[in-house]
Parts: sequence; structure tokens; C-alpha cells
Amino acid sequence: MARFGGDQFFGFVVFAALAHRLDPPAFGVFIVGLAVAEIGKIVAQGGLVSSLYRAPEITPRLADTVFWGNLGMAVLVTAVCFAVRHPLAALMGSPQAAPVIAALGLVVPVSAAGATHMSRTLRAFGHRALAVRSLGAGLVGGAVALAAAQAGWGVWALVAQRLTSEAIGTVVAWHACRWRPGLAFSWSTLRGQWRLGMGVAGSQLLLVALNRVQDVILGRMVGLGAIGVYRTAWKSIEVVAQGVVGPFATVAVPTLTKLQHDMPAFRRGYVRIVSVSATIAFPAIAGIGVLADALIPLLFGPQWGQSIPVARILCLLAPPFALNFFADPALTVLGRAGVMARLAAIQLLLTLAFCLAAAPHGLAWFAAAYVVRAYVTLVLQMAMLQRATGIRAVEVLSGIAPAFGASLVMAIVVWGTGDTMPIEGPAHGAAALARLLFLVTEGMLAYAAVLLALLGRKRREEFEELLRGLGRRDRQA
Repeated sequence: MARFGGDQFFGFVVFAALAHRLDPPAFGVFIVGLAVAEIGKIVAQGGLVSSLYRAPEITPRLADTVFWGNLGMAVLVTAVCFAVRHPLAALMGSPQAAPVIAALGLVVPVSAAGATHMSRTLRAFGHRALAVRSLGAGLVGGAVALAAAQAGWGVWALVAQRLTSEAIGTVVAWHACRWRPGLAFSWSTLRGQWRLGMGVAGSQLLLVALNRVQDVILGRMVGLGAIGVYRTAWKSIEVVAQGVVGPFATVAVPTLTKLQHDMPAFRRGYVRIVSVSATIAFPAIAGIGVLADALIPLLFGPQWGQSIPVARILCLLAPPFALNFFADPALTVLGRAGVMARLAAIQLLLTLAFCLAAAPHGLAWFAAAYVVRAYVTLVLQMAMLQRATGIRAVEVLSGIAPAFGASLVMAIVVWGTGDTMPIEGPAHGAAALARLLFLVTEGMLAYAAVLLALLGRKRREEFEELLRGLGRRDRQA
């Protein structure tokens, strides 16, 4: 959580700082370029590194093959980004994003050079070794971006942050894992890992497309300004999802790998991880939605007021966020890449249908359509996960029910109290900040009280046991 939270914190600080300096169309340009870079990163490294988690033993041949395969694909992605930057930008409704696409393509090989080292470190639960150094990478990358923004670089400040952070992250990974690649690359080994690797990468690509197709629809049907407004609201929710749920999802892969030969333990472990993650994520996401009218002007500036209703709608994604993050790790461990790909394809098709229908009616309807789609596919995901792994949907829902109920009560209490505390003046004024602090404190106390009441004695003991276990593991590490 320190590693993920640090990355999200520094990224969010830069995002917020630039939001005060840039208008929505300028943000839209960067988001279009970032979408292409994310796709390239998955193509270059998303699939093959998963074989390092599943392998009983990492041989020199396997490690070298994964490393050089990733790096070769990354260089190819960079060349493609440069060659087709203008058609890609035009296709996504933002011709001015072409140079940003080319520049972000250069980030892909830098990231791929450290992917194998990062995976080997995480396989051994080496999160502490990476956390301190990752925080340093975020600090340096954020400082570079803020300096660039102050100098008037505009969207290129975000490009500078991305390149700096990935470069330092690769150095960090090499320092944490002292393994050095050799020349034992094997085409036969690559072919042996290709099927699972491409299945994992394919599902990841579909999930990125699922997310970024919204930008394409908004850019072409509404305009670049709409992308900026929508993504500013999305960032408020995403920073919690990535910073809180993401660490649990990452730990889930090596944890579930160790349990894959004991399916009852595998299922119990899955439900436990999802439950603990939801306990932390639900109140945070719900709080952002309830307090959006205070948080968004404070964090991003008054020009982003259109993002407030969108953020409130998107906070309803808390349950799909909490559950979607863990389905892929569980299916990856069990080698069910085909299930992942089918689910991602269904999600993409439904997103296209729902969002295309809603886009002409405005951003609020667009966000609502995406939320409805998320719940429709959540039902399908839980059914497919149960069929593939035996993890019963009722057990998962029972595990997250206390956190959901406590978050709902918290949101009602904070919303009702906030309506009785109107504040005049700027969002960063003393009165506004005092109101925000009071509501956050009230929400935390209400959530804790209701959660303890809903958990029951047995669940409280299980939760305490899990936290003690995490503490013991941290001390041993």
C-alpha cells in the first residue's frame, strides 16, 4: 500500500496542480496520448511476465526469454507509435495529440526493461524493498512535472513525469532484484509461454479498451473538453481504487499462487482478500462522491465544477471496482486466460452500446450508462468466476456486505449533515476547509461504528487475525 499509495499520491498531486493551469481540452490531448501508451505497455510486457508468477521455478532460460521478449516487443511498439501517430490521433478525435503519442511511445521500452525484475521481486513478496524506492521515484517524477508545469510546458509536463517515473522505476527494479539478464533466450520457451501470455495480455488490452473507448466516444461525439471534465471526475475515484484496491490485487497473485493446489483454501483466501479490500475502499470512494462539491474545486480549481455531478455518479462503481480487480488475478493463477478474455470482450461490447446511446444526452447520462453497464457485467463476471474456480458469488457478496452497509450509512449521515452546513466563499477558505474536516471525521466515526456492529464477533476476530498475520509477515520481511 505504501508503494501503490505513493505512486498514486504523487501522480494525483501533479494531476491536480496541472488542472489549475490547464483547460479541459488540453487535458483531453494528454489523455488521448496516454491511452495509446497504456495499450503499448500491455502489448510489450503485460502477458509474458505472468509466466514468472506461475512457474514452479524460474530458470535462467525462462527469465532471459521473458526479459528479451518484453524488450523486443517494447521497441516494436515504440516504432509503431511513431509511424502511425497521426492516424491514431485523428481516429481518437484529437489530431493535436500526435506528438504526445509519439513521445509516450518512448516510455514503453523504459518500463519493459524493468518488468522482469519487478515481477521476480514481487513473486518473493519484496514489496518493502520496492516501496521506499518507488516513493522516491514518485517524488522525483512529481518534482520534474511541477517544474515543467511552472515553466509553461502544458501537457508536456505530464509526459515528463511519466518518462521520469518509469525510468526511475526501472532503476529501482534492477536494484531490488540483483539478477542480470543473460543470453539464454529460447524461441521454444517463448512459444511455450506465448499462449497464456497472449491470453493475459489480450484480456488486459480489452480492459484498457473498455476504459479508453469512453474517451474516443466523448472526443468524437462531444469534444476534447468533455474528455477533460470526465477524466477529472474519474481521477478522483481512480486514485482510491488504484491506491487502495490495487495493492491487494497485486499481493493476491503470489498469495493465490501458493494456494492453487488447495482449492478450498484458495476460495477462502480469495474471499478474505476481497473483504479486507472492500472494507478500506468502499468508505473512501463513497466519501469522495458525497463530498465532491467541496473536494473537486479544492483539488482541481473552480473551472472543473462540471465534474462534480459526474464524480457523484461514478462513486457508485465502488462494488464493481472492488470485485473486478480480483477476478483477473484468480483466473491468471489458475491459467484461465480464456475466461478473462471472454469477459473483457463482453464488457467492451456492452460499454460501446451503453455509452454510444448515452453520449448525446450529456456527461451525467454518459457516466450513469457506464455505471449500469458495470453492474450488468459484474453479474456475468461472478457467474463465470464461480464456474471456473468454484468461488461462490454468495460468499463474496457476504464478505463485502458489512463494508457496503456501513459505507451506505456513512454516506447518508455525511450528506445530511453537509446540507445543513452551507459555506460561502472560496473552496480553499478556512470555513470551507473546517467544514470538510468536520464531515470527514464524522464519516470515519460513523463508518467505524456501523462496521463493527455489522461484522459480528466471528468476523471481527477473523479481521483482527488477518491484520495480525500481515503484521507478522511485514516483520519477517
